Order: sequence, then C-alpha cells, then structure tokens
Amino acid sequence: MRNQAARFLAQCAATLATLMLSLILPASAQTIKVLHDFGVTSSDGNLPSSSLLKDSAGNLYGMTSLGGAHNFGTVFRLSPTSTGSFKETILYSFKGGSADGALPEGSLVQDSAGNLYGVTEAGGIHATVCTAPTPGCGVIFKLTPTTTGSWTETVLHRFTGTDGGNSFAGLVRDSKGSFYGATSVGGSAGLGTVYKLSLTSAGWKESILHSFTGNPDGAEPLIFQSALTLDGLGNIYGTTYTGGAGDGGTVFELIPQTSGAWKEKILFNFQRTADGFEPLTGVILDKSGNVYGTTVLGGTQPSSGTVFELTAANGYAKTILHNFNIFTDPAKETPHGLILDASGNLYGTTEYALYKLTHESSGWSETVLWVFGNSQDGGANTVYEPAIMDAQGHFWGATLWGGPAGATTGGTAWEFIP
Repeated sequence: MRNQAARFLAQCAATLATLMLSLILPASAQTIKVLHDFGVTSSDGNLPSSSLLKDSAGNLYGMTSLGGAHNFGTVFRLSPTSTGSFKETILYSFKGGSADGALPEGSLVQDSAGNLYGVTEAGGIHATVCTAPTPGCGVIFKLTPTTTGSWTETVLHRFTGTDGGNSFAGLVRDSKGSFYGATSVGGSAGLGTVYKLSLTSAGWKESILHSFTGNPDGAEPLIFQSALTLDGLGNIYGTTYTGGAGDGGTVFELIPQTSGAWKEKILFNFQRTADGFEPLTGVILDKSGNVYGTTVLGGTQPSSGTVFELTAANGYAKTILHNFNIFTDPAKETPHGLILDASGNLYGTTEYALYKLTHESSGWSETVLWVFGNSQDGGANTVYEPAIMDAQGHFWGATLWGGPAGATTGGTAWEFIP
C-alpha cells in the first residue's frame, strides 16, 4: 500500500510538472537580468517597496522601506552604464521622527523638471489611529536635484490621522499639477481617505475628497504599491481592501462636482466567496472605460486570487478572467497590479511570477513569462511590486526579498526581456 501511494504521488507530481512547464515560455525566448541586489552593504536600501519609475534616459527610480543611513528607507536611482550594468545612487535616506518620513511606500511621480514626489507610511505626526511599525502617520515629500548632484528633500504635507495616515498608495498627478492619493486609516470614520494635494499661493494644501465608512461604502483603500487611476474627465477610480455590502472590498469611482464634496459611486461590491475578494491594489481602465483589477483571495479553490473585468456598458458587471491556483498554476497566488497593452493583453505579477493573459475567442489564456527564485534571477523571490513595461515590451520590477542578502532580506531590481 505504501509503495502504491508513493507511485501515485510521483505520477501526480510528474503530471503537475508537465502542466506547469507547458504554461511557461521556452527558456530560449526569454531573458532576465538582475540590475541590483539590495541589502548587501550596510549603507544600501533594504526591501524594495515600490514599483519602478523609468525616465527617458533609461534611469530607474524606486524606494526601499528599510535601509539607508538611518534604516528608515531610501529613494534610489539605477543608472545604465556603458558596460550594460546599472549603477545605484542613494538619492535620499529618510530620517524618521516628527520632522521627516519613514518607511516609504507606493510609487514615485516625476515632473518635467526631474523632481520626484512620493509618500511614506510612517514618520511625521503621531496619532493613535496610525499603527505603522514605526511611529507617525506618514508624509508626502518632494526630492529636488541640485547642480552638485545631491538631492534636497521638502516635506509637502504631514498626515495628522484625522486627515488620513499610513499610506501604501503612490501618487498620481493631473494636468494641473495636483496630486491624488489614498490613506489606509484616518478620515471621519478612521477607515481611510482619498485626498488631493494642490499648490496654492500659500503653499501646498491637502483636502479630503472622501472618507470611507465601511458598510456599504468600503474601508482600507490600500492601493498597495500602486496608485489611483484618473480618467480623461477627472474621475478617480480605486479599490478598498475590505468593507462594502459584502465586506469583501469594493471598486469605487469618485466624481468631481461643480461645487461641494466629490460624489462616490460603488462600481462593485465583493462578497467573501470563491468569486474573488479583497482587492489589494488599484485598477486600470481601457479605452471603453472597462475596469480591470485583481483580488488576492477567492477564485477557484484553494483561495488564491483572481483577475477580473468590470464592463462599463453592462453596468460594471464583473467577469472573472483568470482564477489563480497555488497547486496547479505556475503563477501560484496573490496577484498585484496590471498592465494593459495596445493589443488588449494583460500583464501582471503574482507573489511568485510574471504572467500574461491573452484574450482569445474561447476566453482568456494565461502564459507564465517567468517564475522567480532560481539561479538565473539570483534567487530573487516574493514579488509584491507591480511591474512596468516600456515601449520595447521589456518589463522592469523589483522583488521584496531574496537575492544574495537572503530569503527574508535584501530584494532585487530586475529587467525581463520576452
């Protein structure tokens, strides 16, 4: 009986391995390059905590939640060299405390002058509603390059808890230069906010566009390491991790009014079922206004997450495009932010892999482009950061952990060439 069981398990493993290999592109068709290993030296950043930003010169910018001169995180630049490698420069090390931010999260925004803008989860003003591992409700900051090559930080806003705090979401900028973001706590009910930061004659001013209240409104707009989405009319789209009519999170739209507060519209309420729930990151839109996003739980059992579409012309009815499965899908589980290309293909990362979803006549099919954690990528693992794609179809991203510094520290920056 024991031998029969062993043979059965071996056959199952072989079948699963064959299935997984069939869903991954041939190795000859793909290349991955590790651009930088974090946490190898004591002065370097540790645990990358943002998607990467790529400028026209090919420089990459990002943030780490720890490391740097004070171990409160860094903003870094990776610059291409003549040899094909990348050189890291630490642009800023956060100091923490009441004056400065700590634990930067989200994604960076760069303006036409080269200034960088971002948020931190902690540091700044203390408030009981703010519960980050490091004290403080977080700040919004600006980094300005100087003629000497150094960068100067300016704190544009310190969250108070009342107006929000502990933000994991990056900033998005409109055509007038105002920024929009979300906080996971704070606001009138302590369940998070969407805010606007505008430059006035008296300096930068923050205003709360919406405070979340739980049910049926939604709660905890994490928008984890991604950002809110703006459409051409100035409407804002995002997700809440929990709350809503089914307490499984929501997809929401905020609509500006000619006067007074913004109007919230709940596009979808997730139920705590196998149909998908707890959207961790934000959403993206196509040209028809259809909404695409992911959930980290739900889907075909075991609960491994989904990719979904809300069809605008059908009252934002939801369609599941893909169900992840930790046992049978080489991408495994925990999907993050999405990318939509000109052909309508979707790309994204899970905790373990980079994948592509192709729309075919019979539905959507998954191709796993890369599974992290092997010798070619330096043992990089645990991808929480959404990837970006450039005009050449190359992907750029980071892993939170892994690489030479170890399984629970370090992290890497990488480029994937299909």
